[in-house]
Amino acid sequence: MTRLTNMTSEVGKDKGDDENKGNTTQNNNHQPSPQQSPRRQPEQLILRRSFRKKKLPPVPKQDAAPSPPPGSPPMFERAGISSPGERTPSVANSPNGVGAYGQLFLEYALMAEYNQLQKQRLPGVYVIPSAASPLHWFGVLFIRQGLYQEGVFKFDVHIPDNYPDGDCPRLVFHPPVFHPIVDFETGELDVQRAFKQWRRNVNHIWQVLLYARRIFYKIDTKAPLNPEAAVLYEEDNVLFKAKVADTIATCKSQLYDSPHSDDPHAIRFSKWEEEKHSKALKTIVTPKKSKEDSEGAKNAQTSGLSWVKPGTMEVFSKETH
Repeated sequence: MTRLTNMTSEVGKDKGDDENKGNTTQNNNHQPSPQQSPRRQPEQLILRRSFRKKKLPPVPKQDAAPSPPPGSPPMFERAGISSPGERTPSVANSPNGVGAYGQLFLEYALMAEYNQLQKQRLPGVYVIPSAASPLHWFGVLFIRQGLYQEGVFKFDVHIPDNYPDGDCPRLVFHPPVFHPIVDFETGELDVQRAFKQWRRNVNHIWQVLLYARRIFYKIDTKAPLNPEAAVLYEEDNVLFKAKVADTIATCKSQLYDSPHSDDPHAIRFSKWEEEKHSKALKTIVTPKKSKEDSEGAKNAQTSGLSWVKPGTMEVFSKETH
């Protein structure tokens, strides 16, 4: 009996030791280790996540630009604007290359700028990119009213090779124009007057062209590049108009001359030729018929009474019986 009691106590002792070991192990599992941080409360996670800043992806490097499929022409050549082997030395030999965007990114940005320009439809402004480089555009400006009325001014737009993160584009008139904010020796327009700092995705090339058109309607004489023109505009308007008439006549006299550049996209003017231009003129001045008119549908213009005999200018009235 005594022996049975001792065995029972030993079994209970062993069972208690096992339970104590299990409890110790379970407690050790719940205790955080020194290397583990305590569990954060949901409020702390929400606060921490709300203060995290979103980081933009890095700008791709020039050598990381995606290469086009083998045998495919570059972007501007597919658009019929330029050829890759005909880049100007300013793009290829620039110390900064073409900025951080790479050649393809630069060409894409300039194509987007040209599409925006076409959508704006600026009156009297005509521009075409150069065939040799997308950084050089040719243009002509027609002035239809104001002091510079009947003026036809050719110009070039020079875009920096680190566009759109560099300086603002330059605009140069050929030949130079007599104007207070145009250098009469070089013909360059003071573009930085309107664009103190060129901002990407805010400023666009079509805005530069709109500014070049506006200077001929609203004369600005502050900090002039041509002091003579500024003084005459402020003090002797008659002499200023005479100088303007001279510069308009000079530009018109050189209108049919060969362009200063041998680029095939340089704007050229030719004199009127009946066989070549009469058909185009007829197409322009002939009004287009609407779809309803072509189908014989009646509308407010085709229905009702006509008070002029067809084919003549004789006025008649409806005969009453």
